[in-house]
Amino acid sequence: MSKPRKADTILQALLAHRTIREAAAAAGVSERVIYDYLADPGFEERYKAARDDIIRGVSNNLREQMNEAVDTIGDIMRDGENRPNDRLAAAKAVLEYGSKYIEANDILERIGKLEARAEDEQGDE
Repeated sequence: MSKPRKADTILQALLAHRTIREAAAAAGVSERVIYDYLADPGFEERYKAARDDIIRGVSNNLREQMNEAVDTIGDIMRDGENRPNDRLAAAKAVLEYGSKYIEANDILERIGKLEARAEDEQGDE
């Protein structure tokens, strides 16, 4: 197998499996070979880019499903024909998940500001 083809096989195995051991078995190589490829900056960059693409796709899918879930909870909460306990549970869910969402966004914003400040300080040196 040519080196580019072997690299593609290893890349696909890494993306499809949870562990190096599983990826190595699927690619038909030793774990050492996987680690050698991961030590190559060019391969590591390709792997991270491919993994990030997968994560972005999953994140977008989850975001869409979360919107539908919020709509469903809102429908249950507002529908006067639903049992009061169901409406109350839906309202609690909105408050609980809404609070967690706001808190997570606040933390991400603060991290972003800290990272920007750290980059500015490194640039000043």
